Amino acid sequence: MDLLRRFGAFWYDFLVGDRWELFLGPILVLVVVAVALGAGLSPGLAGGLLFIGVVAVGATSLAISA
Repeated sequence: MDLLRRFGAFWYDFLVGDRWELFLGPILVLVVVAVALGAGLSPGLAGGLLFIGVVAVGATSLAISA
């Protein structure tokens, strides 16, 4: 059981680290873009939305840490 706990702790630290918003933010942006594409948004606009979303997540993370 200890091996399983340490394995999970390693992956959490590797993927999330100390900035959980940088882990969950892009995933949330991808979900929003996928839903928008499913609703009929053009791929060009979806690419722009993806770019803006990822930049917004990064800027938010910088603002929180400053």
